[in-house]
Amino acid sequence: MCNSIGVMASTIWKFLHIASMFVSVSIFVGQGMLSGAVARSGDVGAVRRILATEDRFAPIGGALFLLGIVFGFVTAITSDFDLSETWLLIGYALSLFILVNGLTYHRMQAEKLKAAAAESPEDQPSDALRALAGAPSVFVMNTIDGLAWLAIIYVMVAKPF
Repeated sequence: MCNSIGVMASTIWKFLHIASMFVSVSIFVGQGMLSGAVARSGDVGAVRRILATEDRFAPIGGALFLLGIVFGFVTAITSDFDLSETWLLIGYALSLFILVNGLTYHRMQAEKLKAAAAESPEDQPSDALRALAGAPSVFVMNTIDGLAWLAIIYVMVAKPF
């Protein structure tokens, strides 16, 4: 009886971990892809609206990401995982990278886009907005982020090490 309660608790924590991370990834990746496409469209009004929407969703994604990390630790502890297993250490490092990259690069990029959109006339993007939206660093950082998200999903599911 006691073991079945422990297994059920572990399953609940695992579900909460997966659900919060799934929603967090959906918000960040979906929002990032949509914001990028809108920024490249040159529609200044749409850029302003999507960035205002991003301001409302980013804190939710961040909170769910942090909750997912907490739920992941609780899941590992209640599932009797060794918290120093290689796959978990890789997961910690990737989570930290994603968090730092989001708080530094992506947040700063969004603030720059907002400022450039605010300074643009309504009917056309300013040169600054065009340059920010089409900067090679955006493609590079989004690619690195995508690979980090895929890597963390793989490591968490496959536990290869």
